[in-house]
Amino acid sequence: MNGLHTHSLFVEDDKAEFRRKLHSSFPRFVAYCAIKRSCRPIWQLRAFRQVVLGLVVPEGAEPDVYEDAARYAAHGPAITRYRGLESTEVLTQRYERRYLAPEITKALAKRQRVILVAGDQRCIPETFRLAADAVVEIGPIHPRHVIAGAKLCLGLRVSEEQAEYIATVPLEITTASLRRGRSVSVAIAMMKKAVAATCAKQKSQEASGPSLSDLHGLGEAGGWGHELALDLSDWREGKIGWRDVDRGILLSGPPGTGKTTFAGALAKTCGVHLVLGSIGRWQAKGHLGDLLMAMRDAFDEARENAPSILFLDEIDAVGDRERFSGHNAQYCTEVVAALLECLDGLEGREGVVVVGACNYPDRLDAALTRPGRLDRHVRIPLPDAAGREGILRWHLAGSLATVDLSEIVGRTDGWSGAALEQIVRQARRSARRARRDLCATDLLQALPPRVALPESVRRRAAIHEAGHVVVALAHRSGEVLSVSIEDSAPADPQRPQEGGGVVTRNDAYPERTRDQVLDRIATLLGGLAAEEVVLGQRSAGGGGSKGSDLHTATISALMFEASCGLGASFTYLASNDEEELFTALRFDRLLQSRIEKILQEQFQRAKRIIEERSADVEMVASVLLQASCLTGEEIEALLAERIEHLPTASESP
Repeated sequence: MNGLHTHSLFVEDDKAEFRRKLHSSFPRFVAYCAIKRSCRPIWQLRAFRQVVLGLVVPEGAEPDVYEDAARYAAHGPAITRYRGLESTEVLTQRYERRYLAPEITKALAKRQRVILVAGDQRCIPETFRLAADAVVEIGPIHPRHVIAGAKLCLGLRVSEEQAEYIATVPLEITTASLRRGRSVSVAIAMMKKAVAATCAKQKSQEASGPSLSDLHGLGEAGGWGHELALDLSDWREGKIGWRDVDRGILLSGPPGTGKTTFAGALAKTCGVHLVLGSIGRWQAKGHLGDLLMAMRDAFDEARENAPSILFLDEIDAVGDRERFSGHNAQYCTEVVAALLECLDGLEGREGVVVVGACNYPDRLDAALTRPGRLDRHVRIPLPDAAGREGILRWHLAGSLATVDLSEIVGRTDGWSGAALEQIVRQARRSARRARRDLCATDLLQALPPRVALPESVRRRAAIHEAGHVVVALAHRSGEVLSVSIEDSAPADPQRPQEGGGVVTRNDAYPERTRDQVLDRIATLLGGLAAEEVVLGQRSAGGGGSKGSDLHTATISALMFEASCGLGASFTYLASNDEEELFTALRFDRLLQSRIEKILQEQFQRAKRIIEERSADVEMVASVLLQASCLTGEEIEALLAERIEHLPTASESP
């Protein structure tokens, strides 16, 4: 019912029965007393006349207790004696609403007594305020009510000094500690212990965790975070205005790169309050009203605790309005619109920095990243070698400080920070079970086991990578920085690793002409071409996954034909977005035939280069089998001037 609950209480004329029930619960009794005390000016409530009343519970209190108490305060023991009123409708509203819920509208229409118990002032709709005779904030528990409640409900005698302290303790802690048969002094000692534990937990959560200086492999995100800390410090001191501070950024990166950890470290480095929100968790609430309420509560908490950082995880889950369709389109559109409204509201809320994190920034609605919203894009990459060692050292927390971790770092190329943390956790578990200190062997054993590659497999990988190198050098389409092959591979088939790779450096601002794109496609297919020319047939190693040679070559051909107007048609069929390109390919048979033609032509072109330079391919592959890795300088020295410039794609037959 969207956080709204309705209860009716059948009237009982027996005052003794009324008191018996009221005195059966200590929290209900003290909440009842607080309501009656706060509502003394509302004569309609005391006289059992028609009234529309809003009650706001104390900050942090559980509305359920006050809802129950409000029914007793509203009905009284003998309501039927007054003007024929049948009952009082008591409703509880936990979440903010802009409009009256149907239950409230129905109750108001009956012209009966209506009481709305609200979690806070934001939970009371403006339309209810117009209808209400009063909106009252319930005051804190009074010590004398604690004394009376303890005596009547629990049979305990509480001194004034004890009551003064108990009144300051959260009601749920008091209820759990203060029990019939337990001395008040013991109960208070337990309350103090519980309150201290709660405070310590809050302080621990604030103090624990790394700062940005402790994290590694953050790339440009680390630099931006330190800049933000300086800007916020200058803003606090009045050196700069809020308009000079980045108020919203988009943080993206592969899964497991530590985006949530980054948010906590950023808040700690900046010395500000952190609000953690998640689009996915909000959507799990199901009802649109609950989702929007949770979203607005997060923004309100950030504003109330400014300066603060509001971290919105999985922000790409809101989607793009241009892609919405079906029966959920209206729901999704309202979510995006509400998020835009919240972001726009930040213009007048100084001290709030919104960090939206996602894995797929291309799936975001364009309006979210326009100037004034999440207008700066910061990326967290997979950590490099130095970053991986730093992450391992952080999780080792001083253990193995003098041990060389280079072997572990080398075997975890392409791993995320979360995966590296798992290695350390598993290694510690092994050491604990063996009842000894952690050692480097534990870390190595935590890695996926590897098996030596057969020589035939290594030779095919060497021929494949040499084919890429020779075709790339023939086109001079990019500088070859290194080429390598693996000596071993994970024994676990669920964690495959590439047999090798070529690292190239292209121009920072390529022209992307027709010839350049075709040269790139030919280079991508050079490995398969070398396998077919030198070994007689090609393997499946050039495809099968995203990022493979065939996948990348197909994407380049699709951009060539369907997006950039470099192919047989000027028709714009899709953007450079991979999902759009493949959607166009699946449903357009003519496009499929054009893409196949491009790939076949460039494959044959790569084969011709390999056939002409087969000796170079064999030479690079032979040395690669021995060394496992060659730098660009070593390749140049090996081939000397044997590689000559070949005709461009346009000049080829």
